[in-house]
Amino acid sequence: MDEENGVEQTIEASNLRFYKAFESLSIEKMEEVWKHSNDVICIHPGWEMFSSWTAIRESWVRIFENTKMIRFLVTNIKIKAFEKIAVVICLENIDSNIEDGNSIRMGVIATNIFEKQNVNSNKYDNQWLMIHHQGSSVANYMPPNVSA
Repeated sequence: MDEENGVEQTIEASNLRFYKAFESLSIEKMEEVWKHSNDVICIHPGWEMFSSWTAIRESWVRIFENTKMIRFLVTNIKIKAFEKIAVVICLENIDSNIEDGNSIRMGVIATNIFEKQNVNSNKYDNQWLMIHHQGSSVANYMPPNVSA
């Protein structure tokens, strides 16, 4: 059971790294989170599906260029780990300021899938890298009752 908890903690840390990279609005930090291959997928809320790291990277560049600030409070985290794949379902409680000065508060249900990298394959040995992100806006969103 301890090994299972350790794996889940590692996966949760990888998931947190994704949100910290997003909050940083840094393409360099986002590049460290994702696997760079043609079979990765990303679906932002209300956007088309992007497949391949090249297309996904460009989508992040566009988001970062049009976002002044974004903060996440990630709640309701559910993790399912398999041998080399991990699925994380969570609620993204988002506060954001976009380029036109508008503030946005919204909830997004996200599915994040990570793949454990092979030992001695590259600089990401034994790390869990993102291979899939899909976000869906929550209708009738109610922000969590937490103090800042």
